[in-house]
Amino acid sequence: MRVAKTRREVVRILSQGKVKVDGRTRYDENYAVGLMDVVELADANIAYRVLPIERQGLSIVRIPKDEAKFKLCKVMRKSIAPKGLVQFGVHDGRSVTIPKDAEAAPYETNDTLRVSVPTQRVLNHIKFEKGNLALVVAGRNAGKSGKIVDLQSGTATRPAMVTIEDQTGNKFDTIVDYTFVVGTDKPAIKLEAA
Repeated sequence: MRVAKTRREVVRILSQGKVKVDGRTRYDENYAVGLMDVVELADANIAYRVLPIERQGLSIVRIPKDEAKFKLCKVMRKSIAPKGLVQFGVHDGRSVTIPKDAEAAPYETNDTLRVSVPTQRVLNHIKFEKGNLALVVAGRNAGKSGKIVDLQSGTATRPAMVTIEDQTGNKFDTIVDYTFVVGTDKPAIKLEAA
């Protein structure tokens, strides 16, 4: 679906506050969107998610309205913040902070948080472990997804690796940093363009 044909039309649509990214209205035509961002077009009542598509790179995938209420965020860092808080740095630059004694404190690096947008409240999480579903977001296998069947730890000269089995039974290896856990039994988000 084409919303605007020229840059001038894009600027007009943005200036009218008709575009939301991760639940917040954006007016800047140069505002960058990235992996897992949710883009909503208010007048058209349409939502998209930015995902890697095999052999296409980052693309937009139309998603149902109920899926536009949350975003998946990969935990990149975990640290202790002042006042007894635990701070998680996620892939898109956000910081999610929770009380140290909270039930959710055991999130680890490479886990995925399901975060409501725009409130940034953690709804639940998906552990990075065997049996869960992962999406490859970089490298030559970008856009492929499947079940994690094996994890190999890294060394000083070799990065940690993960083996993924796709729906057709093909297995492939990729670097742990290139993977993004997206579900347990089934994906928490729509992964393919229809």
